[in-house]
Amino acid sequence: MQVLAAGGDLAQLTASGLFHGASYGALGAGFALILGVTTRFHFAYSLTYTFTAYAAYSLTAEAGLPFWPAALLGVLAGTVLGVLLELLVYRRVAARSGGDGMMPVFVASLGVGVAGIALLQLVWGSQSQPYYGPSIEPLRAFGASFVNLDVYQAATSVVLVLGLAAALRYTGLGRAVRATRGNPGLAAAQGIDVRTVYLVCFAAGSFIAGVCALWYGLQYTVDPAMGTRPGIYAIVVAFLAGTSASPLRVLLVGLGVGLAEAWSGLWLSLQWTQTTVFVLLVGYLVIRAAGPLLPRRLVGKGA
Repeated sequence: MQVLAAGGDLAQLTASGLFHGASYGALGAGFALILGVTTRFHFAYSLTYTFTAYAAYSLTAEAGLPFWPAALLGVLAGTVLGVLLELLVYRRVAARSGGDGMMPVFVASLGVGVAGIALLQLVWGSQSQPYYGPSIEPLRAFGASFVNLDVYQAATSVVLVLGLAAALRYTGLGRAVRATRGNPGLAAAQGIDVRTVYLVCFAAGSFIAGVCALWYGLQYTVDPAMGTRPGIYAIVVAFLAGTSASPLRVLLVGLGVGLAEAWSGLWLSLQWTQTTVFVLLVGYLVIRAAGPLLPRRLVGKGA
């Protein structure tokens, strides 16, 4: 096991943790919005993520569109895919399964995700594809090295979460979403179109995932497996923060997860750092499950 030195390595790991954590927070906020409001366990979240990157890549590399119009169209394509999954798959599965449709929807989402990734491989191949956009420029600050795309990605993630939080708090549609999350039956009785609210949540969550996917593709490559890890991290962050939590809280949890993952590199080899995230999730779930058996000061009011 290689142990890293504290000084410059800590600064570098902190910067990496914050950049990755911002993306985790945005993805977690999108997933939490979908699951918390609709109760659909949207495991195919990783599919919309990957599809967006491939759509934007194809429009740029194969259709010859300029980067920014292609990126926008790619994000819109991923957003439409997310809405169609709710409209054509999840809604029908939930209707046929009666009152408790979470598990059938999860199974359907898992199947759609696997089949969708296989279809992407069939169309674009299994090899990773380089995705080019804005020029990459090296930067350095506070003893850490990074690139301009890291800053753009983190800033975009924060703006998306802030925009989502503001929309939920200050707009009529946001209030409808919050009412639906609290009690769908009562919201429907008050005249709120719950089915439309569900579509809005899928659109917003898929849009956030798509934007994050673009930055990932630009920094690394576009490949069929690129959505697996971000999709899992979105689920972890959403559950750690709470699926009914404010997007701002989800963002903070995402930053914490990113830092925990990065800082674990001070003591663990790189191949084990990702395990830290799952240890945090398991520990949280154990504490929540043992809540009634522990003193209240140990689990907090929310447990």
